[in-house]
Amino acid sequence: MSNVEVAIRRSPGLLANLMLFGTMITLGRVQEVFVFLWPLRLVLVMFLIMGISLLMKGGTSRYRLNMLWLSPTFRKFVLFVGIMIASVAFSVYGSKSLGFLKEFILYCGIFLLALNCQVDRREDLNYVIGGAVLTLIVLGLICFLHPRVVGGRVAANWTYDPNDTALLFVMILALVLPAMKHVKPLYKWALRSAAVLGLGAIVLTQSRGGLVALVGTVTVWALSHGVKGVVRLAMFGGLALMLVLAFAPPGKLSRFTSMVNLEDDYNMTAKHGRIEVWKNGLELFQKNMLTGTGLSTFIVAEGQTHSGGKWSEAHNAFIEIGAELGIFGLAAFLAMLFSAWRRAAPKDENDWLGKGIRLSLTAYVFGGMFLSWGYIFVLYFVLFIAMVRERVLALEPAQAPVMADSPPVSRSAAQAESVRAAPRRRYKMKERK
Repeated sequence: MSNVEVAIRRSPGLLANLMLFGTMITLGRVQEVFVFLWPLRLVLVMFLIMGISLLMKGGTSRYRLNMLWLSPTFRKFVLFVGIMIASVAFSVYGSKSLGFLKEFILYCGIFLLALNCQVDRREDLNYVIGGAVLTLIVLGLICFLHPRVVGGRVAANWTYDPNDTALLFVMILALVLPAMKHVKPLYKWALRSAAVLGLGAIVLTQSRGGLVALVGTVTVWALSHGVKGVVRLAMFGGLALMLVLAFAPPGKLSRFTSMVNLEDDYNMTAKHGRIEVWKNGLELFQKNMLTGTGLSTFIVAEGQTHSGGKWSEAHNAFIEIGAELGIFGLAAFLAMLFSAWRRAAPKDENDWLGKGIRLSLTAYVFGGMFLSWGYIFVLYFVLFIAMVRERVLALEPAQAPVMADSPPVSRSAAQAESVRAAPRRRYKMKERK
């Protein structure tokens, strides 16, 4: 008796629509551009709706949580959060650490559980990916039409300064652009529009860290495609450079050109430039290697390393994590990133999302060297997509085949049975015969 594959079709539910449109509010925070929306507190409202929806759909049920536990990256994330919680006891500013911890767990927890509840197969991830594309297009238009200007540099909104805006665009573009060859023409044009707007916005931000992340990510992508990729990089990179030089507003490229004159850069020479701050951060890490200074306390702890002057952020995600959470927190953080990158290895040529996750994490590594992005939601947005993809792939062999004469079984029941039968330490699950 032969096995047949059962195709399950369903219309988008409330959670799928929340993942689509809620991404613009929770990730892009586009509402911050419009003053009349501020009193509505849309981020809080959106997370409350997500929370209620996932509770109604059984998103916190035991089998759903067990499914999420199939992701190795999720298990490392749980370890990382545990170290964050423990760091509060050793914090130099306990109330600040505790307040940040509660907000981080609340928002990241609700988003991850909602995504885990909404996604049952790889195709379901298209809703949250589509939300990311819409976010890029809207933020790109805002950067050109109604930006927040900081010292002559463009930012998309109040949550993201110019440097944050640039890295946001690079990471999300890296996540979605590998889909270009695998989508319908309409969606392909949407991706192209997002890419053009994103590249233009990066120029307007004048972010040198964003430029480094962009160049590093594109170079890694090109090298992964061999000689053909390098040739394409040279061709399109040269064309893009000519267009930028031809159409960029006067003065917008001055910060980029200063990268070749590091001797005069304030980050190299000023008392509170990045080099000095990094030295202070490494000193904090050495003095607090086991316990750290406490979650979200770098600016306070750094200020205590000198008398007078500016208290500075870390301007480096890895120094930030190391100084605040100690060596165990840094190790867990790096293990989480590496796990997501390793598990995102594409399963076949059509697995564009695996390629996108890897590229996005590559962009984070480049850009995170210059920004305090240890706990930024953009990173965990990508990591949560990676986690849910991992557990979907782990369950796929057990979900697909059913006997032709078997009675119909609900998707939830089939998944619950698959999870109960899964070995705790195995990534792939055996098919039942």
